[in-house]
Amino acid sequence: MRYLLTLFIIVFSIYTVSAAETNLSVGDKIPEKLGVNLNGEKVSASDHKGKVLVVSFWATWCPPCRRELPVIDNLQKLAGKENLSVIAVNYGEKGRVYRRFTEALGEVNLTFTHDKRGRIGKKDFGVGGIPHMVIANHEGIIEHIHIGYGDDTINNLANEINTLLQKRREAIASVQSSLDKDVAE
Repeated sequence: MRYLLTLFIIVFSIYTVSAAETNLSVGDKIPEKLGVNLNGEKVSASDHKGKVLVVSFWATWCPPCRRELPVIDNLQKLAGKENLSVIAVNYGEKGRVYRRFTEALGEVNLTFTHDKRGRIGKKDFGVGGIPHMVIANHEGIIEHIHIGYGDDTINNLANEINTLLQKRREAIASVQSSLDKDVAE
């Protein structure tokens, strides 16, 4: 009996350490795994290279998450999918619940993915509670991390995303200018 108790403690300790949350920070590269979409295909950060990327972890039972989804969908519509990608990662719910909810939303242009066991959220993104949002620039570097949802969230998101979109436009213009100079010479 003592042997089984010791073994249980060791296994639990190993699991706890391996399941520890990652502490992502501004300036880190955004994690690659973003879940599986409604068609069963894996979605990765590199699929959205060159765009500003918003990754939002949500659940159907979370009222702030449900309020946030149409807001980030609208931000993506205004910016254009060629400039801004929004990945809405359903966090820790059964596939059936996730699918029913996304189908009931109707016409939404977000890319929905599923993290059924919450492994991607916990292990790769450090999600401890939702809503949890990570915003990366066009180079895949994290610029903002938001945990929770408040009255000023919408304005802050719009300002942060607009700033990142402007930096993206400036980077593209700089590259284009360099190319034009090379062609002229």
